[in-house]
Amino acid sequence: MTNKLNVLIVEDDEKDSAALEAEIKANPDKLSLAGTSKCSEKAYEFILNHNPHAVILDLELQDGFGDGLVLLDKLRNTVLPRRPYVIVNTKNPSKTTLDAVKLKGADYTFYKWQSGYSPKTVINHLLLVMPAILGHVEEPPEPPTKADLQTSMREFLQVEFNKLGVSVKNVGYDYLIEAVILAADNVNQGWGKIIGEKVGKSEGSVSHAMQYAINSTWDNADINDLITYYTAPLRKNRYVPSTTEFVFFYRQKLKNKFN
Repeated sequence: MTNKLNVLIVEDDEKDSAALEAEIKANPDKLSLAGTSKCSEKAYEFILNHNPHAVILDLELQDGFGDGLVLLDKLRNTVLPRRPYVIVNTKNPSKTTLDAVKLKGADYTFYKWQSGYSPKTVINHLLLVMPAILGHVEEPPEPPTKADLQTSMREFLQVEFNKLGVSVKNVGYDYLIEAVILAADNVNQGWGKIIGEKVGKSEGSVSHAMQYAINSTWDNADINDLITYYTAPLRKNRYVPSTTEFVFFYRQKLKNKFN
């Protein structure tokens, strides 16, 4: 049973970051420091890879790299197994900006210019909402059913696809996830037909959408992400994997994770 809140600090002011870290470490039975970052892009990668329960986010990052508002927007548009609870710290008094912070999914906002603000008040707020946050991530007491296992597989694949840069806007994104799960269940062909019957599409339409999602990823994703996260060798003179190659690569990842 999870009984500690893992917290990521995204803050470019070293004094503020150290004070927040000290307050977290002052509550070792309830809180743990997942990590710290001055860079919104690195923080996003950390969230994808480590899925902390909560993020304390400095909005401006003037002495760091990136932008807190951009990070909020990326998190809002990313499929995650569990969305972190996000506390925004800001010096910005603009109502328009603060409205945007809410619209982009921040759970709570502290104003550094407000009387009574301190890192301790931020951590005290986390302690107050901690039971509600952890209440959504408790492990079920019963062994997982096949449906539970498939849900966990989908969540794992969503994280892996996000790392690679597969766009959730492509309809083939969901089809590829279903194809990998079918392959993990030893259904090694006919994915387009099986998925098409479920969603009311033709086999050709589903197969085309899956390959299009792969092609689009290789056309638009960061080459370093492709090299890092897709490690299967490609056939000679082939830059983009076929649907079969792609599905079998992630089938093996599933088997490594869940077997």
